[in-house]
Parts: sequence; C-alpha cells; structure tokens
Amino acid sequence: FKVKPPQEFRPVSDDMESTTASMTPMTAAWMSKEMMSEDSEVLVAVSRLAARVLFEPTPKTSAGVAAMVEVLKPKLHQLFGSQSSSALSAFLLIWDEQFQLAAMAGVVVEKLPGENLLQDEVPRISYLAVDPDLQKKGLGSMLVRHCEDWAAARGHKAIWLFHNSDKERLHRFYSKMGYGTVKHCTLTVPIPGEGKMEGTVQMLQRDATLMRKPLMKPL
Repeated sequence: FKVKPPQEFRPVSDDMESTTASMTPMTAAWMSKEMMSEDSEVLVAVSRLAARVLFEPTPKTSAGVAAMVEVLKPKLHQLFGSQSSSALSAFLLIWDEQFQLAAMAGVVVEKLPGENLLQDEVPRISYLAVDPDLQKKGLGSMLVRHCEDWAAARGHKAIWLFHNSDKERLHRFYSKMGYGTVKHCTLTVPIPGEGKMEGTVQMLQRDATLMRKPLMKPL
C-alpha cells in the first residue's frame, strides 16, 4: 500500500495476558479516498474483514463471505471512497509485514441513522473490526483513540457509535473507554444467511445501542 503517514508500533493493552514482544511489527495509516475506490484491493479486503467479524451469523463458507462483500462494498465506497460523497470521513487500517489486514475502523461525520435521533451531523465510529486471531492485544483500543483524535482535531465536542445490543462484552469495552449509553434503537443491517440460506443476505432490523463520549480539545 502507498500510505500517508505510516506508523510502526507494537500494540499494548492493560488487560493483555501475553507479551507483545513476539508480535510482528505492524503499520497503521489513514487511507486516501483513492485507496478505497470501487475496484481497489483495499476495499475488497476491508469488506471481507467486516463480513467475517461484524455480522451474525458469521458466514461459514466462501460463498457466504462473498455475498456479504458484494453488499458491503458499495456502502463502504460511498462513505470512504467516493469523491462525490458529501460526508466528511476517514478510514484507518492496520496491517502486518505481509500486508495482511489486521484491524480497521472508520469515522464519518453525518446525521445518525435511525428514527428520532440527532438531526445534527456528528462524528461516528463505524466498521471497527479486528481479526479474530489478533483480538485482546490493544488494536481495538488504539483504533478508537485515533478516531477520537481525528474528530477532536476537527473541533467536535463528542463522538458517537452504535453496537449490537446483544454484544455485552463489546458494551463493556466501550464503557471502559469512556462511552455512555444514549439510547436503544433498531437499525436495518445486512444479515448473512445460514444453513440452506448460506450465500444469501437479507436486510433486517436489529437492536442496537447508541453510545457517546465527550471529547477533549487537542493540545
């Protein structure tokens, strides 16, 4: 990848049980819109990680993943790759020396989706995902902090996010990072088919929790 600016690091987490000394050095960088173009390999890799991590039931076959990728690619491109998009947005990737995507997160400034929510445009963390083999190593926390810094540097006083209401561990993670629950709501999301329906995708309503964190002004 051609990146700007690259940052090499070894992720560290307070609750990490094993040492990071054996981890492969990784690189983190914000992607340009050109890197998230409709036909880019980056967009495909991002869509695949999102399909594997963010939606349930998790696709169990290559056909199931491919079906989710086809649904996710246009939305991801619209938010983070389209030159004509009116939304202010940015997308952060973390990858290893073999250019394997390890983790990612986006932040987008727009009206919150859903009914009876804020009508103002606010920064929202979205598509935060960490490869299952690399979870609990501080990557998620680092991504959240970078998204917060991005929003604070642009003068925003708070940052928002949604998560699946069934994910209690995820709720504890965000609460630990200073996020408070605003309300519970329903969102329409892509749901992978399972069993005989594997390889299909339905748009269904799911319970979601909206959370918010006040931001400090950057020094």
